Amino acid sequence: MEEILNKRAKLFLKEAENDIKNGFFDLAAFHLEQALQLKLKYILAKKIGYFSKTNFISTLFEEVKKIIPKISKIHKKYKEEIEELEIAYIGARYLPIEYSKEKVKNY
Repeated sequence: MEEILNKRAKLFLKEAENDIKNGFFDLAAFHLEQALQLKLKYILAKKIGYFSKTNFISTLFEEVKKIIPKISKIHKKYKEEIEELEIAYIGARYLPIEYSKEKVKNY
């Protein structure tokens, strides 16, 4: 199961890269959020055998921090981008949010 999460995270990242090349910045933001969400779930599954069913990457980061404390630096450094990616997840489904190439590349 863990390896499926990791494989899908990599596939979502690849899709985000393709979306950026093709000018689909809204989809790129969504795919980046999915990649990060699945990577965090992969880490949790690998380290402790399970992950919570939340879709919020900030919550997943909090859970990962308990087992890998040094990830706190990454979470703190990219807190704003992480919050924006959470909005991208919701926005891709329900809100008319658009992203620029520069913004998505920053993510």
